[in-house]
Amino acid sequence: MDTPRDQLLKLLVQHSFQHSAEPVFTLASGRKSRYYINCKATTFMAEAMPLLGRLFFERIKTREQKDGEQIAAVGGLTLGADPIAYAVAYHSALHGTPIQAFSVRKEPKGHGAQKWVEGFEQPGARVVIIEDVVTTGASTLKAIDGALHAGFQIVTVLALVDRQEGGREELQRKGHEIEAIYTTEDLMRVVRRQGD
Repeated sequence: MDTPRDQLLKLLVQHSFQHSAEPVFTLASGRKSRYYINCKATTFMAEAMPLLGRLFFERIKTREQKDGEQIAAVGGLTLGADPIAYAVAYHSALHGTPIQAFSVRKEPKGHGAQKWVEGFEQPGARVVIIEDVVTTGASTLKAIDGALHAGFQIVTVLALVDRQEGGREELQRKGHEIEAIYTTEDLMRVVRRQGD
């Protein structure tokens, strides 16, 4: 029987991953790539949410054990991080150790309190920034900036997929830890196996 990690990987390959021998896909950065990964096609699926919640929750619990301190909340730039953060919050509540969720806006709200963050708000809280796909790291840095405006203490970045195109290195260069559940190579390994 497949592990939850294997099950989610298969869903990603089936619903979110396209590849080509030539760089034909235009990314948000404007660069061309041989791979297109639309994680939202998977992360919004009912079948994926329990898997996302479990896998991210397990990574967060491992981090808490390492640090000896709890993580208060998870979130990232809306829209990509939202379903993952909600899945983690739900899974954590089922296990009696609630981890709250928040969303970082792409721009601060234009009226009222002009907030960057919606959902959980507690300055000084230890949080994990969630990302669906890391490419250059630019959107992750935007999420980090918004979370810092809210007064959060960023513990680490946890991504669903690292495209292995420099984003990890850029985040580390800026002083941020990052880990990913999968890499593009993991997705390609499944594709190659299916082709055999």
